[in-house]
Amino acid sequence: MYVTRPLSQLVKSPETVAAKPEGPNSGYLVIQDEESVTYSCFGCCKNRTLKELPFPQDKELTVRYTTSTGESAHTSLDPVFLIPVLNQPLSSNRYYAIVPHGKHKGEAYTCSTEDDKVTCCFCRCVKDIKPRPLDPHNIYQQIQIVASQGFCSSRGAFFAKSTAEDGFPPYFLRRKGWGIYTKTPDNFKLDEAQGLDHKLRSHLPQEINASLVVGKWYSPFIFINEGISLKDQVKKSMYYELTLEQRWEKVFACNSYGEKSVKIDVVVEKEEVFVGGSKAVWNEKSVDNGVVWFTSYGPTGEKTSVGLRVEIVERMKWEQKRGGYVGGEEKQVNINRVEEFKEKGSWTEFGYYVLVERFNVKRMDGSLVLCYDFKHLHQTRAKWE
Repeated sequence: MYVTRPLSQLVKSPETVAAKPEGPNSGYLVIQDEESVTYSCFGCCKNRTLKELPFPQDKELTVRYTTSTGESAHTSLDPVFLIPVLNQPLSSNRYYAIVPHGKHKGEAYTCSTEDDKVTCCFCRCVKDIKPRPLDPHNIYQQIQIVASQGFCSSRGAFFAKSTAEDGFPPYFLRRKGWGIYTKTPDNFKLDEAQGLDHKLRSHLPQEINASLVVGKWYSPFIFINEGISLKDQVKKSMYYELTLEQRWEKVFACNSYGEKSVKIDVVVEKEEVFVGGSKAVWNEKSVDNGVVWFTSYGPTGEKTSVGLRVEIVERMKWEQKRGGYVGGEEKQVNINRVEEFKEKGSWTEFGYYVLVERFNVKRMDGSLVLCYDFKHLHQTRAKWE
C-alpha cells in the first residue's frame, strides 16, 4: 500500500527522498503538484520534460531518444508507467516498468539474461524478452534508473540498469542518454494520501451512528485482481483507493422486562469481507500465484470474485495489529458478559456495540470493489434507552 508525496516537497527537502516507507509492503507514489511544475515562454507553456529523479506516478511517461546520422535524425518514443518498487525509499530509483498501451498493456517489462542472448554478426547480442504479468518480488522485473554522467551528458539524460546483476533492461531503457516527459492521463487522478492518521484513529467515533475515516492509501492495479484481463483492468482502474474507516456495529440487542442487568451471549465473526455488496468466503492458506481470492454469491447465485495479493492482505493485518486487533486462527469469538444498568429510572432497549475498522477498496471512478471488516473486541460500547 502506497502513500503519496508531492514532488515540490521532495525538491525542497531532499532528505525526504531517502526516507524508508513505514511498515511492511509499503511505498511512495510521487505526485507532480502545481508547485513543482515549471513554465517557459514567459509562463505560457508548461514544461513537460523531467530533469531529475524521482519521477511522478500520476503521469504517463514517455521515454524519448534521438539518434543523428549526418544531417538526418531519428527520434523514438516509448510510453511507460513507472511505479516505485515496494519497501524501497524513493532515493533507490527502483521501479516496476509497466506497459501502458497495446497488446501487452498492464504487463511489466522484464529484464533478459545471458541465456536470452542470440548470435548476431559473430557476436552475442542482448535480445529483449516479452513483457509478462508482474511478480513484485521478481528482481528481473525491477529496474534502477540512473542519471547519465559525463562530459557530453546533459541534465535530464538517463539510462536504466537491472536490479539483478545478470539482467539487461529492455533496449529503450538501457541505452544511455534518453530523456523523459509527462502526459496527463484521462482515466485517473491521484490525490493526497498520507496513510494512517494515528491521532484521529485513537479518538474513535464519538456517536454510535457515526463513521470516521482514519487512513488513506493507494494501490497500483498490479496488487488487485478483478478476474479480468490486465488490459481491461488498467482501462478500468490504474490505481485503487484504500481507506480505513471506523464505525460502531451492534452485535447484541434486547428489550427490558424490568431487569437491572443484561446477560450478553453472542457469537461474532472477527473478520468479514464483502464483494459486490454480498458477504464473501476466502481461505488465506490457499494462495494462488500470490493472490488471496474472495468470492461472494449474489441473490440469484451469480458469482463474483476479487483477488488481493498477499502483500495487501498482510499490510492490512499489520495496520490492524498495531491498532490493538487480536487475530489468530479462530474466526469466531463468543462474547459472554453481564452489563449493569447503573442509571436512575428504567430502560426499554439495550444495544451492545463493537468497534469495526473497515478497509474500503475503490476504483478511480469511486465504485466499490471490496470491503474488509475487522472487529476490535477490546473496544465496545453499551447503549441504554
